Amino acid sequence: MDKYPTQWQRKTIWAAVTTLAVVVIGAISVELVILGARALNFLQPLLLPISISGIIAYLLNPLVEKLSARGVARTNAVAYVFAGVILALLLIIFSVVPAIYDQSLLLAKKAPEYIGASQNWIASSIRKYQEHFADNPYVQEGAAWLQRQIPLLPPKLWAFITGSIEGAMGAFGFLLGLLLVPISLFYFLRDGATIAESWSDYLPLRTSAFKTELVSCLMEINKYLIAFFRGQLLVSLVDGIMIGVALLVMGLNFGLLIGLMVAILALVPYVGVILCWLPSVIIAAIQYQDWHHPLYVTLIFIVAQQIEGWFVAPKIVGSSVGLHPLTVMVSVLGWSLLIGGLLGAMLAVPLTATLKVLLKRYVWESAAKSNVIEPEASLIP
Repeated sequence: MDKYPTQWQRKTIWAAVTTLAVVVIGAISVELVILGARALNFLQPLLLPISISGIIAYLLNPLVEKLSARGVARTNAVAYVFAGVILALLLIIFSVVPAIYDQSLLLAKKAPEYIGASQNWIASSIRKYQEHFADNPYVQEGAAWLQRQIPLLPPKLWAFITGSIEGAMGAFGFLLGLLLVPISLFYFLRDGATIAESWSDYLPLRTSAFKTELVSCLMEINKYLIAFFRGQLLVSLVDGIMIGVALLVMGLNFGLLIGLMVAILALVPYVGVILCWLPSVIIAAIQYQDWHHPLYVTLIFIVAQQIEGWFVAPKIVGSSVGLHPLTVMVSVLGWSLLIGGLLGAMLAVPLTATLKVLLKRYVWESAAKSNVIEPEASLIP
């Protein structure tokens, strides 16, 4: 009489239980990510200033370390770096900010004109497309949908911008949180070395193999964060200078302002540059009333991106983050949807790099090790 369950039935039951466990673990993981994203979005007015100060600390910490290595006290080194940064900001304020302020006021005054002209241009292009494909009902339906969406684009864009600075505490809380930037930056720089040496002592864990592995994993993630933020900040500054100078030489209105926007928004790979390219093309089309100058603007952005990809980024960032460009684009869009606003876009690459570290350490390398066939004892000399 056969024994039940049979070998095949046991394998089937085990496979079903394993699949169910994987599905449950996956569902719990996705839910935890969503809850974490909602929490980050809720605390965005507080976390965004702290994130900004942390990013700046990553950039300025090498200067503090060099001064400390020459015998300067850590607090004094931070004070010297702060003084240098403030002096540089004052020079920028007196030399560039007045022009940027004037261009900002002019842009705010002409913004309705630019928005209306761009909407009319898009609508006329859609009508021409409809006339060309008059016999295609799918094209007609898609074009009609686009025409309905055109008036909704400016409010949606404004909602995205305001959503980046609003949250549980609103815009006032965001402005209040900005006051935390210099304070938290000072403590990050002053106590950075101490924190780096002893942060693991404050983990609520006893000395064990698990704690050692956790510390090693967090240190590897931190290396990714340092590499990305320090490199991307310098890359975005170079992009802003290149594009801003080229647009000024071209004679485009608001070229200096667009260069500043690139220097700030290029912190978000690809998306930031695209967000600056769109208004630049619209301004060129309205200012010159032809198609040549929008093409020139597009070429300026393309050449700047090629210079960044071929020369600037490899020298500054290198392959330290190690993410494929398509992965970067998808991660920026995905985390922006999950967290929302500017914070999600800024943290997209570091969060994706963190996931990569976790998958590499605990999934890919573990799977590779499990597939290694150990030699039999009798074959070992």
